[in-house]
Amino acid sequence: MAKADWEKRAKFAEAYADSGNATQSALYAGVPQSSAHSMGYRWLRDPQVTEMVRDAMNDRLKALGPQAVRVVEQILLSEDASLQLRFQAARDVLDRLGWVPPKRPEPVVNAGVRALEEYSLEELETLASGSPYIRLDDESLRRMAEQA
Repeated sequence: MAKADWEKRAKFAEAYADSGNATQSALYAGVPQSSAHSMGYRWLRDPQVTEMVRDAMNDRLKALGPQAVRVVEQILLSEDASLQLRFQAARDVLDRLGWVPPKRPEPVVNAGVRALEEYSLEELETLASGSPYIRLDDESLRRMAEQA
């Protein structure tokens, strides 16, 4: 591919990262009006061009980083901002620093609770031998005996 074509693609990528309009970006890169729409579409399907667009957009975002930090700082320190907004700004800052809150332990649901059929006959006899809270019906005992 000719050097001029890659230069056009690079100009296209920069313009597309700025405008988001493929046709206008192709025109800016020097493509004739009659083929600007189709060439812009085609270049956006080219992995090398999309990589150039991605790089150009990342460069633009990196340039905005310091301004974004100042905005978050202003919100965080502002007495006029709502507490909810200030709290969210504080959480965002801590999150970016890697200081995330510990996860809550998941609640234990029915810990140690098993269906009556899951107990062995020995476990049932042990449980029933002195606990006033356990009542075994005849049908459950019969099923347990059949499984044993």
